[in-house]
Amino acid sequence: MGISIIKIRQSNTEKWGILFQNTIKVFKNQPTTLKELLTNTANYTNNENLGNESIDFNQAEILAPISSPVRVVCQGVNYASHRAESALDNTSKGNVMFGKDESSITGAFSDIMRPKNCECLDYEVELGIIIKKDILKPTQISADNQHEYIAGLVLANDMSPRDLQYKEDYAQWYKAKSCRTMLPLGPILYLLDKDDFKYLSNLNIQLWVNDALRQNANTSQLIFKPAETLTEISEFMNLNVGDLLLTGTPGGVVIKAPSKFLQGIGTWLLSNEKKVEILRKKKAGYLQDGDIIKARIFSDDNKIDLGTQINKIVPYGF
Repeated sequence: MGISIIKIRQSNTEKWGILFQNTIKVFKNQPTTLKELLTNTANYTNNENLGNESIDFNQAEILAPISSPVRVVCQGVNYASHRAESALDNTSKGNVMFGKDESSITGAFSDIMRPKNCECLDYEVELGIIIKKDILKPTQISADNQHEYIAGLVLANDMSPRDLQYKEDYAQWYKAKSCRTMLPLGPILYLLDKDDFKYLSNLNIQLWVNDALRQNANTSQLIFKPAETLTEISEFMNLNVGDLLLTGTPGGVVIKAPSKFLQGIGTWLLSNEKKVEILRKKKAGYLQDGDIIKARIFSDDNKIDLGTQINKIVPYGF
């Protein structure tokens, strides 16, 4: 059985611990980083290092269960349902990847602050993969050895300011998606044991807006599986212990691409300003201030449950 890691703020200090049902047991000796926790897991998670104090999960200030520095690599259109609503052919090839800055990370129950000048804020629930071992050269990762490279799983929401993403001459994915609070993570980092890896391709992934179910899929529908993706990433860049791979979102997001034909016409005839103007005419369908987003990832037998995120959309402002 795996371990449910929680990170909290207590007396202005960040602390790690283990979640047992609704109770958090804080470590006596604390790791300073997630890398330290993952490279010395047994030293921190053994019974002797669990404090006597029990903290009620519902009374704790829950933080994202990671630490800086962390590299965030994202996959795009990795579910057939999302490819379809993006006007991409299901047979189209290419494992789409992009980055998202760690400054976008926020907690599972924290407010999501609308980015400045954003009118078309979208959601994207995703399964996150936490890296267990440095990958510093081309490496063949498969179902047989992925347990050596994948430490655990985390629930993520790749928030996307669509109008900021597409308003300039070149699509500004990194700039838009890296806005602060655009990546709620947690509440749980589930450290997998070897027997848990069979669940990677059979987890339910769901998201609601104001109690209306918007996204509902299963990780069996992933086009590029985690092992395959990590192998490809290893061919061109490094990954380090504690880094995060977001595996893509299923269909059900707000933005819907027009047909290829209309996209072609738009490319020739419409300025970026006009395209964003058209996008913003449908802004009522996007997230509004005060909206509540709820997300879950879990197995049918509930052996793996990454917890529930509940975030509220608030206006831009510091």
